[in-house]
Amino acid sequence: MNQKFSYYMPTKIVYANNELENIAKYIDGRKTILITSQGFLKRGFVDKIKTLTNSIVDVYTDVKSHPEFKDLEKSYTQIHKNKFELILAVGGGSVLDSSKYFSVYDDSKEAKFVTDMIRGTATKSNYKLIPIISIPTTAGTGSEITPWATIWDMDEKKKYSLHLSDLFSEIAIYDPTLTLSVPKEITVQTGLDTLSHALESIWNKNANPITVNYAIKSSKLIMQNLVELSNDLDNLEHRDAIMKACMYAGLAFSNTQTAIAHGMSYYITAHKGVPHGIACSFTLPLLIDNVIGKHDFIDAAILEIFGELSSEKLRKLLKKLNISTEFGDYGVSDKEFEEIKKSLSNNQRAGNSLVKI
Repeated sequence: MNQKFSYYMPTKIVYANNELENIAKYIDGRKTILITSQGFLKRGFVDKIKTLTNSIVDVYTDVKSHPEFKDLEKSYTQIHKNKFELILAVGGGSVLDSSKYFSVYDDSKEAKFVTDMIRGTATKSNYKLIPIISIPTTAGTGSEITPWATIWDMDEKKKYSLHLSDLFSEIAIYDPTLTLSVPKEITVQTGLDTLSHALESIWNKNANPITVNYAIKSSKLIMQNLVELSNDLDNLEHRDAIMKACMYAGLAFSNTQTAIAHGMSYYITAHKGVPHGIACSFTLPLLIDNVIGKHDFIDAAILEIFGELSSEKLRKLLKKLNISTEFGDYGVSDKEFEEIKKSLSNNQRAGNSLVKI
């Protein structure tokens, strides 16, 4: 682990049940666009927020899962026709990531400027940012306290990352009650995404004592609560624990980035349609087996999380959640697995990893 390190977190974190009720205080009179999903619109969520503040000047609800350039570009111009000073992002990872795309602009107010920056065909300069208040409604993405967003091009079968050093939310509001309506499938997927964020920030070249401490806290909460929550979705105590795990993982990987599990997952999601939370977590036992005994600080972290230097407890947890750890069960052939391994040599996330397959 690096003995010389720094840690940075400019986002104000507010953690409280029913804190959405106080949203007007955080908006502070600024002209605001609310970005959320169709699901929240249908449940009357948008109308409720409008009763809590008079500052909403526009609403955008057409966010799709795994946001793609083609969809974001279509909406970008329309969104920026209205003048607003703040983005209120309420939803899962796709909503938060889309909001970050919309946050970036220059004097042209054209989507091409943002897309070119993400694709690497333009420099990351001369941009401006609209501040974001992020309110996650799933406990898994961590996007609310990280400076990047995942954008997809499914025609290319490729994932891109919007990463700007100052693309942190102004405020992240964690309200566990907002996760009570999340169905079992998404609860499990996002919980496992959190576990991947936490563990990957441990076997990471950018790890430091602060990030490792947060990652251990996150991982232990997932191991202690995710199976129980999956069997009792209305249990606010377990919802609270998993949301805290998401926050702690975000505080860890916001400063380390993810590593090899995420590096492999993007191919599996793009080519096999496997949900991100599953694609980035079913390989974790394999990675634990590969890293044990190679770095003292990683061994110490694994021992504190699992009580033993073994992937066995994690394998049992995944089995209880009906998650296979076999590549073949996700349609990945031996030949494709070799291709995935080759692709990791040029993959930034894999480059962060202290694990080699």
